Amino acid sequence: EASAMINTFRAFGYNLRTAIADIIDNSISAKAENIWIDYKWGGAGSWLTITDDGIGMNLEGLKVAMTPGSKDPKDDRDAHDLGRFGLGLKTSSFSQCKRLTVATKSEGFSIINRCWDLDYVNETKKWSLLDYISDKTFAVKLDELKSGTTVVWEKLDRLVGNANSQNEAAMNVFLEELAAVEEHLSLVFHRYIERAKGISIYMNGNKLLPWDPFMKQAEGGQLVAKEELDKAQVKVKCYVLPHISKLTAEERKQAKTDHWYKLQGFYVY
Repeated sequence: EASAMINTFRAFGYNLRTAIADIIDNSISAKAENIWIDYKWGGAGSWLTITDDGIGMNLEGLKVAMTPGSKDPKDDRDAHDLGRFGLGLKTSSFSQCKRLTVATKSEGFSIINRCWDLDYVNETKKWSLLDYISDKTFAVKLDELKSGTTVVWEKLDRLVGNANSQNEAAMNVFLEELAAVEEHLSLVFHRYIERAKGISIYMNGNKLLPWDPFMKQAEGGQLVAKEELDKAQVKVKCYVLPHISKLTAEERKQAKTDHWYKLQGFYVY
């Protein structure tokens, strides 16, 4: 049953940080160079968009992208494809919102869009993918691009619920969560951001800086061990962070030294 299955997708264990990171995975797979995350507080009317300048999709590709379980995990994938099951866009989005709209265009073509509205699915008990976008200004940035995709999240019930737009406490929670998203993306995608031909990620117009947890460029940092396992298929490096006395005040701020104990452990790329 459509409503039962689609609500099951809401329970995959994402938080806001990991859900947005999953959408960015799709942007990277689409060969995006720039990714813009925009959001606006409006109580229950709050929204968030993620736009990239990747290759975009045609109508058939958009319908496939909006279909849960659209990939066979046994199929061969392109080297840049970070997806495996064809679930990430839907499950990450549904974990945070009840209305998911995707607008996209391929180079030389017009913008097209499709929408999942979980309230409508629950009401009709049918898998009804809608040709609908609540506000065409959500796709304005796409007009400026040769190609790309915009993911729109509305009805953010997990984050804001039915909060009134004048509810200052709810607004502060909303903004704190998105500040945590900035830190998460700066860490998780730091190797993509710091490359010479890497990606640029913007949140409400502010460009994110890479946050290297190993501080490889800082004075006093050390690579103390390097091993290869399983016929060099697995490479292990052990870093020691520089002593805090060797860091300037600005370096301490950038390094987020108050988080160091939390950041001990294993990093898997």
